[in-house]
Amino acid sequence: MKVVYVVESLEMSGGVKVIVEHAEELSRRGHDVSIVTRHAADDWMPVGVPVSLVPSFSAETLPEADVHVATWFETVVPTLRAGRARTVVHFSQGYEAIYPWIAHRKAEIDEAYAQPVPKLLISAHLVGLFEGRFPGPFHVLPQAIRAADYAPGDPERDRPRQPPAIGIVGPFEALNKGIRVGLEAVSRLRDGGRPLRLHRASQMPLTDEERALLPCDVYAFRASVAEMVAWYHSSDVLVHPSFEAEGFPLPPLEAMAAGVPVVLTDIPSYAPIPADAAPRVPPGDAAAITREVGLLLHEPGLWVARRRRGIEVAATFSLARAIDALESALSAIVKG
Repeated sequence: MKVVYVVESLEMSGGVKVIVEHAEELSRRGHDVSIVTRHAADDWMPVGVPVSLVPSFSAETLPEADVHVATWFETVVPTLRAGRARTVVHFSQGYEAIYPWIAHRKAEIDEAYAQPVPKLLISAHLVGLFEGRFPGPFHVLPQAIRAADYAPGDPERDRPRQPPAIGIVGPFEALNKGIRVGLEAVSRLRDGGRPLRLHRASQMPLTDEERALLPCDVYAFRASVAEMVAWYHSSDVLVHPSFEAEGFPLPPLEAMAAGVPVVLTDIPSYAPIPADAAPRVPPGDAAAITREVGLLLHEPGLWVARRRRGIEVAATFSLARAIDALESALSAIVKG
């Protein structure tokens, strides 16, 4: 099967990481897979399939294929109009219209989702959001990571470091990430007399506003995939304070694979993660995050139990399982 992923940009993001890994794994299974993009990547992540850089998506720039996979709302309509594939599929990792920074383009977003093409969804909760509103069919792909890449070098460690490091991933500017809430929780812990290190990671530069709110000890800016593995290993707890606009972000799974206990918000996309692997708190509730992190740091037995359970759970989110589902969906779609 010849599959072309139509990607607006290969700039650093978790969504791009998912696309690249899907493309690479399909290629390893013998499919002819490539990526066409308007903005090529830097060296943050190696890409193991051919990449073509084009000025726009059209009949002149998109190659013929069995399947074109449009991966962002802006790519759907141009890919369809190009008419260069037997089938066009829309791969959604989250409904863009509920992202605060792009909500003003809702009409364009809904036009993309209204196209009568099959949709691949990264999270089952998106089916409930789209069904009856946009045409399907809908195929859910389980989220996945290469868990072995994140395996801790000290799997038998049985307590946090002193002082412990709290990790928070994501751009401060993206309101759906809830970074401000996570920083408030860390500030509360410090105000309560607990010495902590704050480790931040983001694809965006550290802003003056964030620095003024709560200075961090480590700021990993545009860290490569390999550098992020080391960043996770340097953290003792990951706080991921997302709001409901999130699709299914990778950092919680990556942290669990790295042996880092995680505190999550109670949003639909995290439903596949068992409750005994990561506690849930209401979105926006800094006090609840403070409480859950405090429990992990105060009780080494709880910390090590969550660490071990997280490693177990992360291993179940395998790429093999995700690509089985992807391959099955694409085959069924092409056969009609």
